[in-house]
Amino acid sequence: MAVGDGWDLPPGAEPWSDFHWFQASTREAIEVVILSSEPGWYTGHYVGGRMAPCQGRGCEFCGAGIGGQVRFVLAVAEMKTRRPGLMEFGRTNGRLIRDWIGRSGQLRGMILEVSKHGRSMQSRTELAYVEHVCPPWYLGIPVPDVQLALYLTWHRAGFQMPEAFGERMLEKCERTARVRGGFSP
Repeated sequence: MAVGDGWDLPPGAEPWSDFHWFQASTREAIEVVILSSEPGWYTGHYVGGRMAPCQGRGCEFCGAGIGGQVRFVLAVAEMKTRRPGLMEFGRTNGRLIRDWIGRSGQLRGMILEVSKHGRSMQSRTELAYVEHVCPPWYLGIPVPDVQLALYLTWHRAGFQMPEAFGERMLEKCERTARVRGGFSP
């Protein structure tokens, strides 16, 4: 199966967390089960091959005329390997997922097939709702912390943190670092 890393670390960076970013493949579709009970989201700008958080008032990317977009982030597990991670979707796919909640009754446990529309990794991400009863194993998978993953990813990429993340997120990162023995902001 071909699954990319999504947000790759800069060359020479050491591994920094257990968060895996799934990315749709141009070769074959992947099936994921949603672990999140509700989506995480942020407004960002596509800069240097990745999404950067919008800073709101005084944002350098807004000032440079780089358009903003809403991004939805969900904790998921890949169905074949049961590996937990995160996936990011744009507004159109976010609305589609929201509409499908009526079929399953809730976001958590919904199964999606995710693929790329064309040969380019920049092509549109396609989603399909999978009509399966979710297997019980997904209930035992630890749910990745979407907000913490965003914070750590942006920090490692050198982006300024949006005000919304603030001190509360920094404290959470420090507590997590003590457990994992790693992160220093």
